[in-house]
Amino acid sequence: MNLRAGLVAAAALLLPLAAAVPGHAATSAPTAATAFAGSCPAAGVVTQGYSSTHDGVDIANSLGTPIYAVGAGEVIASGPAQGYGQWIRILHPDGTVTEYGHMYQRDVSVGQQVAAGQRIALMGSEGDSTGVHLHLRVRVGTSTSIRGIDPVPYLRDRGVGLPCTPGGGGGGTTTVTAWTQANVRSCAARSCDIVSTVYPNESYPAHCWVVGESVTDEGITNDKWVRLPLNAGGVGYVSAIYLKGDETGGVTTRC
Repeated sequence: MNLRAGLVAAAALLLPLAAAVPGHAATSAPTAATAFAGSCPAAGVVTQGYSSTHDGVDIANSLGTPIYAVGAGEVIASGPAQGYGQWIRILHPDGTVTEYGHMYQRDVSVGQQVAAGQRIALMGSEGDSTGVHLHLRVRVGTSTSIRGIDPVPYLRDRGVGLPCTPGGGGGGTTTVTAWTQANVRSCAARSCDIVSTVYPNESYPAHCWVVGESVTDEGITNDKWVRLPLNAGGVGYVSAIYLKGDETGGVTTRC
């Protein structure tokens, strides 16, 4: 056997061993493992779903609506992106990647570990966008050339239905008092579903505040909404303009 033939034979023996080492089969997309428990990515209205020309789902709301990590994982991209304006990509332990686009503010950086339900950005309309919304895309694997899968069944398998209401956080340790009767809604806008009511001079536990739709009452305009825990579970939002105190109803924590 000459030297060339010997090297080829040796390589043939080594290649299967290298491919068996974790991390060496980088050319194939990882297979999703058992679905993790998911969290609501953002409150709002689903304005466009998954299709052959749109490999994601659009959730629309007002400027500054918080965007949350669907699941725990590592931030593998956070910055400018063509089409998105700005984006964030999170790699989850099951090998899937969730992508969040069009935000006007990013709160996480590459390499950071995030928890499910952690706020990662604020909703915007940057890039190729006709209005304020979150474009949520899900890929199996880290390659950006892989077409996204439908986020709706992906989220449903993880216990999240769309539209959804972000929950948790805050602990309800702050108390707010309404000065008039007002509707509590499923998100920070008057177009969202009514889920409860606050009444004059009654106090309620509160989580935190968000920037939402501007509301005007008696000549005063306020875009702050306060997140309240609901007796039936979940959370709702009430415009802080209907609460006593300052522009956030005395709530100091931003969601």
